[in-house]
Amino acid sequence: MERELVRQALKYAGLTEYQADAYLTLLELGTAPAVEIARKCSVPSSQIYDVLRDLEDREYIETMDQEKLYARPEPPETVFDDLTSRGELLADAAEDIKERYREPDTVNYRISVTKHPESAVEQALTGITDADTVVEIAATPAQLRELLPELRVARDREVIVRTTLYLEDHGEVPIDDEMLDGGVSELRVCSIPGPFLVILDRHRVCFAPNTRSDETYGVLIHDRILPFIFHWYFLTCLWNLYPTVYRDDPKTVTYVSLKEFFRDFYSIIQADEFEVVIQIRGSEIRTNSEISIAGRVQSMTYPQRQHDHRPSLTELATYATMVVDTGTELLSVGGWGAVFEDIIARRVDVLSIEYTGC
Repeated sequence: MERELVRQALKYAGLTEYQADAYLTLLELGTAPAVEIARKCSVPSSQIYDVLRDLEDREYIETMDQEKLYARPEPPETVFDDLTSRGELLADAAEDIKERYREPDTVNYRISVTKHPESAVEQALTGITDADTVVEIAATPAQLRELLPELRVARDREVIVRTTLYLEDHGEVPIDDEMLDGGVSELRVCSIPGPFLVILDRHRVCFAPNTRSDETYGVLIHDRILPFIFHWYFLTCLWNLYPTVYRDDPKTVTYVSLKEFFRDFYSIIQADEFEVVIQIRGSEIRTNSEISIAGRVQSMTYPQRQHDHRPSLTELATYATMVVDTGTELLSVGGWGAVFEDIIARRVDVLSIEYTGC
């Protein structure tokens, strides 16, 4: 390292201009009289003694009174420890400044807004580690790659990961099946670029505009009501309109939205020619406790019913209820926001479909 850079580093460590110059000169000279040190550096002769005494107080050098005042460098351990500790302090300060720079401007305890879109991705990474049921994602290929390590850990916990990938002009997916394996349950491709969106277990949202927006911000939501709006946007605008291009297990049929289950199975149940057995994981409305039941779907109803054919999402926009026969009792099951049913379903697994018609 050049002398000037070392001098700058010593100044960062708290030495004055004169102290840094005198210390570096003494390192080059070894043991030397004060007047010689002053002659070789920029410190005036009238100040060299005070400078050397100050360096001695810091344990950088040792002085010796003989016929003249001599000085010699102390072993470098003290200087090394001093510089290292200050370097760590500066590094910690730099990291803290970075975090403060990205820290959200809190609107209230449920919604936070940050000026930096990348904060939404960072918060999504943190949230994925805590997810226990479902993660819904809309992201660019680069953003998905960043999330994949944490998504694989979530999938190991049996978390459902539904991903919409923004890909213009229906080009080839730049992430192969091997890379998706273990990290994504189902992948669909959206041809219109949109915002970065992650919905975690129906109560956390990380949102940020992508590159086509003139605004740069991120929105972080931790609430049990507002995420429903983002979920509905994801469902109607980013998910159901697009075909599946990857599914980790084609033989397993799992739903994290009761309305989607209604769309696929309503006409089958109404035809009364199939017995559909499902497992439901959710919570009991009366006690808010976790519950898991299995049974046969006995009936499915929704208030906008106009026919026995497959209902649209618009027709299911209010609420939908089904009754499940567990073999010992009949339980009513609702979706997100259910109030009057027995159970709120967070996940529906289809266990079997048996034809019972003639």
